[in-house]
Amino acid sequence: MDEADLHERLEMRLTSHGVYVTDFEVTDETLSIEYETATPGGDGVPHREMGRVLNLLLDAQKEEWEPRDVEATVFDIDREETGKRGTWHAERDWLLAHEDGELSEVELSQRVLDTIEET
Repeated sequence: MDEADLHERLEMRLTSHGVYVTDFEVTDETLSIEYETATPGGDGVPHREMGRVLNLLLDAQKEEWEPRDVEATVFDIDREETGKRGTWHAERDWLLAHEDGELSEVELSQRVLDTIEET
């Protein structure tokens, strides 16, 4: 799976959950993604949406997408009024360890949750 396919898949599958990919950039080492959330509240990064993004990346990995470090920035749907909600990341090594069975889904999720920086 190439990056264009991954971008399209993320957009299509997340939109139905009120998550709108607004920026998607890939380098040799990093996947940077920005998305807007329609989840009400404006307090921090919605964990359920993080899980959806992460699960889609894990599914893509099974389809031959080469994992990279993931850097995610989350905004409210109305950026101008409420702005940025926070950031999170997942390290490539964590994704590979999960694929190899060295890191459980719960352990991976906890590591990613621990990276949240709310604004």
